[in-house]
Amino acid sequence: MTGFLNRIAGALALLLLAVPAALGQHPGQAETADDHALGDPDAPLVIVEYASFACPHCAHFQNTVWPMVKEEFVDTGRVRWVYRPMLTNPVQLAAASTILAECAPEDRFFDAVDLLFAEQQSLFETARAGGDVLGVYNRIGGAVGLTPEQLMGCLQDPAMNEALNAAAQQSVEYEIPGTPAFLIGGDVLIATNRGAGPLFYYGDEPLILNGERVPGHLNEDSFRRIILHFLNESDSQN
Repeated sequence: MTGFLNRIAGALALLLLAVPAALGQHPGQAETADDHALGDPDAPLVIVEYASFACPHCAHFQNTVWPMVKEEFVDTGRVRWVYRPMLTNPVQLAAASTILAECAPEDRFFDAVDLLFAEQQSLFETARAGGDVLGVYNRIGGAVGLTPEQLMGCLQDPAMNEALNAAAQQSVEYEIPGTPAFLIGGDVLIATNRGAGPLFYYGDEPLILNGERVPGHLNEDSFRRIILHFLNESDSQN
């Protein structure tokens, strides 16, 4: 499996090195036919998440914050949630995990996302130890209805690498600075440290709620406040 992961990385490397710096603004949050989404299509607020299966902060968000977001905002029809994969290092694991999720039955895509983030540490440790990474993927794939043969067929499908390349290029064109990042209210929201400690940035400026900068903590309380803020803005514009 290590050799195959290296081949995935090689197939992606030329594009990732060749993509130019993004220019201009991202085009917004228009949902595409290739997107995976949950929630009411007519929800007052659309949030597009860019996440990488190789990003520990993304795993933290998925495991500790996403259940609250889904229960309180997505399942209640207040938020339409769109998930888009983004490739970060180690690119081999990010790519292989994305392919597994994309190959899962459509109604099991988000189950695969949950499992891949829950198993992220196991995948990292197995890869570092030179262990049976494919065995871990087969276990995850089996849980969402993929046989080992189906999973291997997807991993070896050139069309999957083309789709990964397209997703990588899109994230650059949309000026996504890292993961997890969220398109919300027409701009990019990301928790990062730009010299003033960890803060949520909205576009190029710190996010201000109730006159205060929002600390960049990916926890339930912070994200609930942020979503309610943008829901209130959406209501005020209608």
